Amino acid sequence: MGFFIFLFVLLALLNILFPRFGWYMRYGWMVKGDVEPSEAYLLMTRVSSIVALIVLFFIWSSF
Repeated sequence: MGFFIFLFVLLALLNILFPRFGWYMRYGWMVKGDVEPSEAYLLMTRVSSIVALIVLFFIWSSF
């Protein structure tokens, strides 16, 4: 279980620090041309990753 928690934290930190990378891995490869993610998408990705880390912290601290 520790490996999955580590992986989850790593992915959340990646989304907080580099949200464009997550967008390119999920959507960017499907489109041709010079397409960028919207600012709203980048903001929501960061916010949701922060919330996920907070929830994970409370779940992990209960063990």
